[in-house]
Amino acid sequence: MPFLIDADDYFYIPGLYRAHDVGFLTPLFFNKAVLTKYDNSPNYSVRFASPTYGEIDAESFAIPFGINKFGKVIMWLGDVAKLPESEQYYLRSENVASDHSLGSEFYDAQIECKFTEPPKERLVIGERSNFLDAFEKKFGVRISHLDAELVDTITALAPPLLDTEKERRHTFDSLNRIFIESLDNAALEKLVKSLGTTSAGSGSLKRLQAVLETVDATGAVSALLSPLYVLYDLRVAYSHALSARKKGDLIDTSAARLGVAPDFDLPTVYNELLKRIAASLRGLTDLLP
Repeated sequence: MPFLIDADDYFYIPGLYRAHDVGFLTPLFFNKAVLTKYDNSPNYSVRFASPTYGEIDAESFAIPFGINKFGKVIMWLGDVAKLPESEQYYLRSENVASDHSLGSEFYDAQIECKFTEPPKERLVIGERSNFLDAFEKKFGVRISHLDAELVDTITALAPPLLDTEKERRHTFDSLNRIFIESLDNAALEKLVKSLGTTSAGSGSLKRLQAVLETVDATGAVSALLSPLYVLYDLRVAYSHALSARKKGDLIDTSAARLGVAPDFDLPTVYNELLKRIAASLRGLTDLLP
């Protein structure tokens, strides 16, 4: 397959040239749409181990990928060359010229073998993938799909550098998009009906809670989903036009539920949210046998 490559990448980027399997680690670059097409096919799934490192899974193969700072998807030529010809034709359709930017968690893990303490962003994105996989295995329904905007949001997930009203709005909106808006509410509604249960509301979180409570009715589901409800309230507080009193009440109750001061700074609440959401998703995954 005539993939677009640049031999300079292979020979001059440290760690790629090997005396054996010559050419295997030649990087291929793709539009990020390649992930959304795979994710929206029932025969594939896209799992994120971190915001910039993941794997495409199919029945007959699994292939790792990275995402660089310019939003390009990276794979190794040697991995792609092992795929069936039909898969190679599809990948070639999204293949673009090299931008020579290989720096990513993909490169760190695959080439540098860096085993550092994983950041909160990596942990929570990994727990998200684990939960979605466990949910699909249990109920036979995929409740989250990638689109180009969501890929961008996941890739850009990083600790806030400033604490301003604008940055708070952006932070809570981004987290809400990844963990709540990405849920397929229509699919959850159908699942609620098919299970013969009812939901306390028409939102995706309420419907998700109703579905999960068919597995565990002890009250654990409500407690585990609490961080996501807090995230939703914070997003409403900073992104909707509310009275000062209503906004203040939402912020105060959210802070209390997170166990932080009402006059919290953004980095503190961001770290606490990610820690609690990761624990929540891990707990929900454990509920699904």
